[in-house]
Amino acid sequence: MESDRKRHCWECLRRSLVCDFTRPACKRCIASGIACPGYEETQPPRLKWLQPGKVKSRKARRTRKLDEKVITTTENTIISFAKPHYELKTDVHTFFQASEYFNARIFPGILPILGLGSNSAVYQISPRMFQNGMTRPDYVRLGLVCASLSHRINQTREDPQSNSLATTFFHYRGLIIRSLNEDIGVDHKRMSNLVVAGILTLVIVDSQQGASSFWRYHLQGARRIIALRGGMRSFAKSTGAIPLLLLFVRIAVMGDTSSPASDLALAPAHLEELGFVIEHYGNRLFAFQGLPTSLFAETIKINHLRMRAAKHIPVGEEDLTYEAYEILNRIESFSPEQWTESKPSSKREEWMLLGKVHRAAVALYCIHSLQSVSVLPHIPLYREICGAHGRNLHNLLKQAMSSPSTKLFMLWPLIMLGVEAVKGGVAMRSFVQWQLPELSRGTGMLAPLTAKDVLKRFWDSGETDWDSCFDRPYAFMMEPAVEVSKLS
Repeated sequence: MESDRKRHCWECLRRSLVCDFTRPACKRCIASGIACPGYEETQPPRLKWLQPGKVKSRKARRTRKLDEKVITTTENTIISFAKPHYELKTDVHTFFQASEYFNARIFPGILPILGLGSNSAVYQISPRMFQNGMTRPDYVRLGLVCASLSHRINQTREDPQSNSLATTFFHYRGLIIRSLNEDIGVDHKRMSNLVVAGILTLVIVDSQQGASSFWRYHLQGARRIIALRGGMRSFAKSTGAIPLLLLFVRIAVMGDTSSPASDLALAPAHLEELGFVIEHYGNRLFAFQGLPTSLFAETIKINHLRMRAAKHIPVGEEDLTYEAYEILNRIESFSPEQWTESKPSSKREEWMLLGKVHRAAVALYCIHSLQSVSVLPHIPLYREICGAHGRNLHNLLKQAMSSPSTKLFMLWPLIMLGVEAVKGGVAMRSFVQWQLPELSRGTGMLAPLTAKDVLKRFWDSGETDWDSCFDRPYAFMMEPAVEVSKLS
């Protein structure tokens, strides 16, 4: 009978190949990196990759016009982008729609980073990457869908249609969690690099949309897997793991700066491993997102000092204070001029600005956070030092926020200035209150708005201590996505 005959999948029929009839997806399609269209009676619509703006559907031309804009990359390659339709589809074509949206809306926003130098995390999604993405687990592939939805929501918050997009976002976030749970339940998958990438994707997704205040639990899951793999040294040896490791360290260390001293993610046992990461991978151009490696190392030491003071780990009080003095002296001695000598010569001015901004921001973090746990005293000298760094940082941020290539690294320094602004005056507060929403609008990320709410509550509370501002763990991240292109 006709119904008993084996039917070739539609892709094998199209390519005139012999199908192996495996259900639900034939192995020939999987081996070719193609999403098998299946064996249904009705032929499914077939997608053909076209450059954005080159869609040939007559119906699309009748119903709407696509605005185009042209962007010149650092290699002088001209790329033409089309602005996608307002609402992303929620059917089987979602990943395609999200890829098109990323290339047209998100990529142009992060493209200026390449003006500072080569960055493997900044790229367009090519047809080949799209095909490879279709073979990835849902928890990796749908991260791009959530990033695209979150970006659109955060750029159109006043539009009533953003509510329906938020519902769609949480739907796909749920699919990411379900897919992760499935692979974590499989022995040979639970400790893979892809699962670590999926967990970090969930951290970024939640940070971008404010979907969860429990980002720390996701981070603990990634840390546990890395520990089971033999620690950071062993994990770094696997293919494609170094970008994941650097992202994990950035999230953990910078997340601890905006967390209560009694509830930090990284314990003293991690100091040796963090030192290994800094020594071996800290020389990468964007290892710590524009924060100089030596200042990143001092930030780790400040976090450690805060934790020891808050948990009353046996040590002389004078010893803690002496360590704090030493840290502050090294921060003050940091030379942006010397640091920029290793940077691309054509962009030394921008790198110099990044160095000066972060020196002032880390100095403010050191004094304010260590005064909060009584390691540094509240004396006029430190108020004078903080006031000088605050005024300097205020002026530097005016420059940095006006430059497309540096403003994407300014969220944490803006937050540091916001804490200083509790004593720094109305002008400083107004500047921070204005710049954070502008940063959110420009990047399509929620983190700057969350930071604004936290700082506003702090300013209105009448409190001045660091831990009164960050009463629970916050992750203020501006990471667009997790780099998975080299994962096997």
